[in-house]
Amino acid sequence: KAIGIDLGLTDFAITSEGSKYNNPKHFHKHAQNLKRKQQKHARKSKGSNNRNKSRVKVAKVHAKISRCREDFLHKLSRKIVNENQVIVVENLNVKGMVRNHKLAKAISDVGWGMFCTMLKYKAESEGKVYLEVDRFFP
Repeated sequence: KAIGIDLGLTDFAITSEGSKYNNPKHFHKHAQNLKRKQQKHARKSKGSNNRNKSRVKVAKVHAKISRCREDFLHKLSRKIVNENQVIVVENLNVKGMVRNHKLAKAISDVGWGMFCTMLKYKAESEGKVYLEVDRFFP
């Protein structure tokens, strides 16, 4: 069984079978909490113990966002690898796309690179085929 995956921003992934996986937008969900913690951190005087405590709180929010994103990507990549023998994904120039200042935050939040890496190593460990198609191929 073969599957082609198109990666996007509004829908995280659209498969050749027609199934869509929504983009969970992890950063956007936690943005308000992060903003509040960073504002409190900015008000603390430099070198104080309270500033160090607030710095840890900001770091915890960033870690939470990262863990949520990683969890979603692990679950989705495992599901796709278990169901298919051949997996084809488009090769994206993420570094070039991030240069667009209006989409940079959204593109970074999606995590396409991490997703492709997970698909690749999970497919190889199970002896399945992982292919990257050139972005200009279609």
